[in-house]
Amino acid sequence: MIVVTGASGRLGRLVVEHLLRRGVPAAEVVAAVRAPERAADLAARGVVVREADYDRPETLAPAFDGADRLLFVSSSGPDDLRLVQHRAVVDAARAARVGLVAYTSIVRADTNPLRLARVHRATEEALTASSSALIPKKA
Repeated sequence: MIVVTGASGRLGRLVVEHLLRRGVPAAEVVAAVRAPERAADLAARGVVVREADYDRPETLAPAFDGADRLLFVSSSGPDDLRLVQHRAVVDAARAARVGLVAYTSIVRADTNPLRLARVHRATEEALTASSSALIPKKA
């Protein structure tokens, strides 16, 4: 199962649409969104829609349940809030034992001097630390 966060936003929706066009069965795609009603059209096409609100960490692990792959779309807003939100996503992905996490970061986050890179660098570091703690799913 492929979970796409931010699936009611511009990038997330484009990814879900692309997966469907490429022939991924709709039932194998999860649109993880803050407001499920905003993805009603996807649900009508057979896409699984789950609530996933970065500001409500308790919604994240259930949204990621059963995911083999997760597209983690970075949030927007103040850096300090994004750091908390992103950490919640990483923790939930680990708790749900997601096999692969793809994150929408920034080029060379580890060395990029832009202020924007700080959040991405911290998120990438959290993902790296989390992945070493993951136990692979049983086939």
